[in-house]
Amino acid sequence: MLLSGPWPARRYGDDASPDPDAWPDGTLTTGDADRFARYADLRAFYDGDQWLGRAQRHETRLVFNYARSLIRKTSSYVFPAPVRFSVTPDTDSADARDAANRVERLLAATISTLQLDQLDLALATDAAVIGDAAMKVTWDAARRRPRVVAVDPAALVVRHEAGDPWSISTVYHAYGQTGREIERLVTQDQASRLALDANRAYPVVETWSESRWRLAVAGQDVVDAPNPYGWIPYVLATNDPLPGSVWGMSDLTDLIDTCRELNRRMTVLSRVLELSGAPIAVLENVDGSEGISVGPGAKWELPEGAKAYLLDLLQGGGADTHIAYIDLLYRALHDLSETPRTAFGDSGRDLSGAALEVEIQPLVQKVNRKRRTWNAVYTQRNAMLLDLMERFGGDAIDGLRQTTAIWPPVLPSDRDSAVRNAVALVGTGIQSRRGAMASLGEEDPDAELARLREEGHAFRVALP
Repeated sequence: MLLSGPWPARRYGDDASPDPDAWPDGTLTTGDADRFARYADLRAFYDGDQWLGRAQRHETRLVFNYARSLIRKTSSYVFPAPVRFSVTPDTDSADARDAANRVERLLAATISTLQLDQLDLALATDAAVIGDAAMKVTWDAARRRPRVVAVDPAALVVRHEAGDPWSISTVYHAYGQTGREIERLVTQDQASRLALDANRAYPVVETWSESRWRLAVAGQDVVDAPNPYGWIPYVLATNDPLPGSVWGMSDLTDLIDTCRELNRRMTVLSRVLELSGAPIAVLENVDGSEGISVGPGAKWELPEGAKAYLLDLLQGGGADTHIAYIDLLYRALHDLSETPRTAFGDSGRDLSGAALEVEIQPLVQKVNRKRRTWNAVYTQRNAMLLDLMERFGGDAIDGLRQTTAIWPPVLPSDRDSAVRNAVALVGTGIQSRRGAMASLGEEDPDAELARLREEGHAFRVALP
């Protein structure tokens, strides 16, 4: 077995998926190869490679990367603040609630230690770009805590249960590692049997099912053992999941043509303005242009019947036509991305609170759609974290696995109004004090309630 436990996941930027020949026979399908190519094209577009074909000599190509701006904006609305989690108790008894509160604090501390808030924002952005994101959840024996790392979806191939395309039965994870990295993670007998060059990169393939996990290096089997977790340690965070598939769809799909056309039209308008700043002299009925120069104080002597004038490309409102078309593209871009201009702080007019909410409603609906996907991601990942902490870390989890995400509000809210609503709900018995505190952003409602009881006892005020 490996010295450090299950093989670590590779981070983005390390050697990505190896050559297709490195995958086990029959693993890589045509659909997977097309998916990998689509990922590469979408990432290139997001990074600014938005023109088709090669540029001609001295050709100017402007790129206004609205694709990146819109995706970052949407991700910021999905995660305007860290997501908190409530652990569901097994029963409604006081002991069960206390146990759930203790596990809830332990989970929050683990998430903070692993900096999963930053990882989630990065994965949400990547999922919006290429349609998919993934992470691997394992146990770090050296640090005695869970380990969660991002995994490039272009390095994953999955197989699903027969008749259930959303239930994954097997995951193949392929990447590259140098011989030195591999030798640090395997036993001496395994390293000597592999006979690896320390500086050479080798293809590595992990195969995970619920019952077993296998590891192959350069086509040689190194590990074939029972799965130490009992579940597949990969979580897929798909963007707008497709029916009948575990993979999602990129937010850029509907924006590519509009972004390219906007770049072309803006480039044309830039050229028009550039030429207007350096006028073109037009000569008629003239055999040559010797001695003709454009500049302050220039004088031309033209033969009889000849004409000369400066070409004004802006004459007759020519630029206005370009600007009107660009405005149409600009509007189409915001409509297709479901991100109104109001999301950027510019509505163009004074709006009341209700009218502002109606105008930004498309973005709110888009954010809620994404959050529903992330709810499933959090349910799966938190269950993995709690299971690891109980089984391998020895923490008192009491078998609790079910959690509920508490999302921050999508739009800025009036805190005074929120407090008044919470007071009214508590006063009428519709909501508990703890629930009201959680909805108002209190990170540890139980500790705050305990402090309130202590103060109430000190001042002889009876609090429930």
